[in-house]
Amino acid sequence: MRKGVILWIGVCFALAPFPKTLHAMDFTPPIVIDHQCTDLAQIPLVWIQGVQNNIKVHYARQSHGMQLITGLNMIEFGNPAYADTVGVQTLPAVPGSLCIYDGGIVTPDYYWSTAYGMTRTRNILLGRPSINVSIFCWCSDMDLATESYVQAYFDSMSLLEAEFPNVTFVYMTGNANVTGAQGYNRHLRNEQIRQYCAANDKVLYDFADLDSWWFNPDTQAWEQATYLYSGTLVPVQHPQFVSPECTLCGHSNRASCIQKGKALWWLLASIGGHR
Repeated sequence: MRKGVILWIGVCFALAPFPKTLHAMDFTPPIVIDHQCTDLAQIPLVWIQGVQNNIKVHYARQSHGMQLITGLNMIEFGNPAYADTVGVQTLPAVPGSLCIYDGGIVTPDYYWSTAYGMTRTRNILLGRPSINVSIFCWCSDMDLATESYVQAYFDSMSLLEAEFPNVTFVYMTGNANVTGAQGYNRHLRNEQIRQYCAANDKVLYDFADLDSWWFNPDTQAWEQATYLYSGTLVPVQHPQFVSPECTLCGHSNRASCIQKGKALWWLLASIGGHR
């Protein structure tokens, strides 16, 4: 176990059977996708098909964001019903498959933090009007980000939301890799993002939460990894997700990628798979 990391055991929330709803499945913002949103058996396959037929995704990511893509591929390998097709800087058109425009490595200044980035994002959406979901995934930006920097992120996202009302813009927290002072700062900025999304009815994919929680099959309970910093318990990437890394796992391993991929299906089903 990583030095200084404490594992906290939590009972897994039992998800209500459909059509009753719980958490992300009530479809009304704010929608929060976290470790409780990883049981694919709770999503009817007709909703998965709805995602494949109705949702087109623009995905702007940095290296950590590869976890979601790899997770989708691993899930499809295990069950072809979860088919996805990812195009590198192109939007695939494959019937019966979740189609994703993968922008490759996209830093904040190529998506929201500069005038050039905002124009680039606008052009991608204008040139591909079938895209109805846009996601920006952080790298380790939150480790050093200031409160004002995150507020600027909110401001830019609000502008895009106003200009593209038919696109759902998905907010994310930053990964939970590091400890110490930078990990604490990341925790504060992630909390800032969570609070903003809750207060403003946004859609949040809680990457950091998914990093820190692991479901233990032996105890049938969720475990969260944390460390203590200045009297505060700070979530951190669970040791089960640290090693062994794989080439396309974006600083994590297969288990982490699969958990992130399952959460992405929950996200998209919550946004539009039920239509």
